[in-house]
Amino acid sequence: MAAQWYMITALFPAAYMALDGFVTGSALLHGRLGPGERARRATMTSFGPFFLAGEVWLVVTAAALLAVFPPMESSIFKSQFPILVVLVAAWLARDGAIWLRSRIEAAWWRRWWDRTLMLSGAGLAAATGLLFGNLLTGQADHSVAQPYLAWYAVPWAFAVVLLTALHGAAFQAARLPLDLAGRPMELVRRWAGPAAAAYVSVVLLGVATQAPMRTDGMAIWSIALQFAGMSALLMAQAVVGRRPRAALLLTGVPLTGLVLLTGLRLSPLAQASLAGENSLTLVQDMLTFALPAVLLAQGALWWFFMRRMNDRSVVFF
Repeated sequence: MAAQWYMITALFPAAYMALDGFVTGSALLHGRLGPGERARRATMTSFGPFFLAGEVWLVVTAAALLAVFPPMESSIFKSQFPILVVLVAAWLARDGAIWLRSRIEAAWWRRWWDRTLMLSGAGLAAATGLLFGNLLTGQADHSVAQPYLAWYAVPWAFAVVLLTALHGAAFQAARLPLDLAGRPMELVRRWAGPAAAAYVSVVLLGVATQAPMRTDGMAIWSIALQFAGMSALLMAQAVVGRRPRAALLLTGVPLTGLVLLTGLRLSPLAQASLAGENSLTLVQDMLTFALPAVLLAQGALWWFFMRRMNDRSVVFF
């Protein structure tokens, strides 16, 4: 029973990393995908239909952990409180920049929010990397006594920033008009190799130095997931010019792989944290009706909007 609920709950952070990751990556690259106001507005318009639908999975993740695994949620919250504060602050700053940038036409106003958008995107990606890196070291289950920030979380912060930027570039390559799509395609080709190397290096570093990543088959899973992530990034590098939407799917693989790896690390804690039967029945009833509706709405959103922008595209922000 606990394993089934855990697999369902794990889908939510994986969806967040894949579906909101390209929004954060696009924020990171804002202003670097072409000259002038047109390129900046196009960058924001490209993710406009998707960004609320992507970040909702972060809220769903927190709610699901609280409802299904309350002791584990409490342990994560207590052990990672400073990082969670930074993550939420960066998230709010990113969303504020998206909403406010185009409200006033003054150049100084837009420059301020351009910088805020880039910095908050970097901060959100880095905080996410720190959070997952900390959880991989065993902080949430207190199997390892260490301060709020484990040294192994720092390489993950850099890796997640790079992977998120790459994911954003792949999304922009698929959505921007052809005259603007060349720059993000070039970034995917240029960064995919270094991103794959960083991903492999950080995972292997964890296997070599972190005892929790060598227990209960974690080493085998770590190597398998780092191979899958590396292969996906190299494939994205090869196909981005011909099939940018396929490249977008591929660049999301290492980000969702990080969620899976962290989930495997926390599975013993989840086994001991399952909520009572009455609570699970209530959650099951809610998911039975809500989850299909959400998935249908998100599928329709992608069906209607996941195509290259043109002069008839709706302008967001």
